[in-house]
Amino acid sequence: MPPAIRQLITQQCNTCSRLPAGQDSVVSRYFHQCHAAVDSGNLDDGFKYAATIGAITDSTSITPRLLTVRFLKAKILYFKDFYKEALSEYLKLADVSSLDSNIQANIYPNIAEIYLEQGLFNKSLEYLNLVKKHYFHFYEPPVARKILNNTGVCLLHLERLDEAGDNFERSIAIAASLKDTTALVNSYLNIALLYDQQFRYPQEWSYLQRALALVKNASDLKIRSKVYLNLAIVEERRGNLKEALLYRKEYEQLEAQIANRDKIWELAEQEKKIAIQQQEYKMQLLRQENKLRAAESKRRMWQRNTFFILSLFFLSCAGLIYFAYRHTNRQRRIIAEQKDKLELLNETKDQLFSIVAHDLRSPVHHLKINLSYLKDTLARNKIREATALSENIEKISDNTYALLNNLLYWSLGQTGQLSLQAQQHDAHMIIAQVAYDFNAGAALKRITISNEVPKGMYFYVDMNTAKIIFRNLIDNAIKYTHANGSITISGRIVNNTCEVTVQDTGIGMDEKIIQAIYKRDTKRIQQDTAGSKSTGLGLWLVKAMTEKNGGALRITGSVGAGTSIVVCLPVNEHYDSFESADSGR
Repeated sequence: MPPAIRQLITQQCNTCSRLPAGQDSVVSRYFHQCHAAVDSGNLDDGFKYAATIGAITDSTSITPRLLTVRFLKAKILYFKDFYKEALSEYLKLADVSSLDSNIQANIYPNIAEIYLEQGLFNKSLEYLNLVKKHYFHFYEPPVARKILNNTGVCLLHLERLDEAGDNFERSIAIAASLKDTTALVNSYLNIALLYDQQFRYPQEWSYLQRALALVKNASDLKIRSKVYLNLAIVEERRGNLKEALLYRKEYEQLEAQIANRDKIWELAEQEKKIAIQQQEYKMQLLRQENKLRAAESKRRMWQRNTFFILSLFFLSCAGLIYFAYRHTNRQRRIIAEQKDKLELLNETKDQLFSIVAHDLRSPVHHLKINLSYLKDTLARNKIREATALSENIEKISDNTYALLNNLLYWSLGQTGQLSLQAQQHDAHMIIAQVAYDFNAGAALKRITISNEVPKGMYFYVDMNTAKIIFRNLIDNAIKYTHANGSITISGRIVNNTCEVTVQDTGIGMDEKIIQAIYKRDTKRIQQDTAGSKSTGLGLWLVKAMTEKNGGALRITGSVGAGTSIVVCLPVNEHYDSFESADSGR
């Protein structure tokens, strides 16, 4: 929080100002706990106390302290990236004529940034101009830099390029003086995009290289991934596909690291808990009032006549019996639902343990034996035999790792923990990246892999699951294709659907095995060209991942005549090329 806001909160807080709590002691205590939690970075507790104050006070009140509470609640929503809810709260505050000027100076840049994220550039620019005209002297250099940068992004999208360039240059100057690497790189990316729209490609490349030099060892993974993505796009445009592929791989590795970090706790769940607590608080008040009214009614009824008391007693008993009956039925329904969920989880656990027990035990056992042989050959200085054993160990390790990776995604899908982020991707590029990883394995069997998917053909999928789909299909094709065979990957668009076909010249499948894959029948197994048995887990995973992306899978083949697997995925015809305010492209 800015110093002016902290000073305002301190003046309004009885605890910090060492003043008596007064009549609203509960509100005073919650107000202190709210801003203390925000100061310590505990946004969830801060939101809980702010919501509690709102529940026990008049929501239409415009007293200074309650306005500050509403500001803190909106600020927490903004910090947690719940922009829609934060914008609603900010706009309500902006309509209050008596709102403190320091709070106004703090919320207007946030409103402008939210409109920028929503693509409403004219609205965002309106608030940014208001900020620069009336409140710019309030801000510390980091905030001023961000305002200039966001103004440049709005002007860039509105094609007012000269004005955008001026704001970006001022933003870069402040970032350089602050030695803020992340802000400087973000401004470099934005001005590179400006030069891209002006077709000044040498200047664009110069700023991208300056950004790359700053972020090579930066700890901010997100800004590093943005730089590598922009470099990959520029290299693809220049026709340097090898360099583009290297930058693309670096970008994907960084995105994978970002995805594996601790997930942000969902604020919606917190609001749900708070709502329940509010209802419980209201119910407690109602129960207390009901008890007082019941006591008074009972006293009066005893004074009137005994018959009325007996009637009330029987009615109360009937009500209690009815309540107990409904409560018992509800508990039974809850127990039945929990039993069904437990049975489903237990079935998934049994399947997982079965696969682990049967399919991991054998390769681990072979790995142990080969390591023992390797130790013996090294002791006898038999280098050639040791090399052969190490290659075999590497192959067993690769197969075991692939199986573990499939098991991970399978278990995530079964337990509903798999999160998909669908975007439009170039099918040719995705398949080229996956096939590149299998070139060495295919070369050992002299198998050719042909990527005949047309360039510029897109599908709308989650990138990670798309790679899992085609990685498993190409891996299976290599396993079940004899030496000197071929694998052809082709694609076409049919009725707003992208159909990618993986065709091999391998040993093929009979109809029973194909049906077993559709039905997940573990008794139907098949041996590859090396004699190893398959569980069908890879194709189960392919089918599951395809369906989660809104697609379908078709398998055709016959024994000795190869196998053809068609992956049907949706096409996003309304591709939106809008980039966020911080992306730089």
